[in-house]
Amino acid sequence: MDVNDDAVAALLREFRYPRLIHGHTHRPNRHEHIVDGHSCERLVLSDWDQKSSSLWCDAEGCRSVSF
Repeated sequence: MDVNDDAVAALLREFRYPRLIHGHTHRPNRHEHIVDGHSCERLVLSDWDQKSSSLWCDAEGCRSVSF
């Protein structure tokens, strides 16, 4: 199961941010979305059931780090 694309677009549009980070939907990854012609990203965190990871964000962007 995953989130609704229209709901994702509405949140990105409402808060004027190019990035949405949320808890797991069993699809941990970086997902690209085009909203009103703008490239946006949705970062889904893992569930920690099989492995542990965290999201690190800095000036170069965000990335998942497993440990």
